[in-house]
Amino acid sequence: MSVKFSAKTAEAFSQLGLGHFTTVELPERMAWIVRVLRLLDDRPEWFPAGKWATIQYIEGQLSALARTAAEQINLGEKT
Repeated sequence: MSVKFSAKTAEAFSQLGLGHFTTVELPERMAWIVRVLRLLDDRPEWFPAGKWATIQYIEGQLSALARTAAEQINLGEKT
């Protein structure tokens, strides 16, 4: 299970000083990063696709991954 975004976004996130980002990240890491992103200024160099569009895109993936994990747990499967 992972969160995916563009290389351009990964590069922009890496410039924030919160670590090195790739185009595929763990959901746990991205859940924290989204909290931080919400508090940042909406700068094009940090959010090449727009701040709120980027946050919504990541949150949509996190929601889908959470649903999948919950379904697996409800079915007695390991996540």
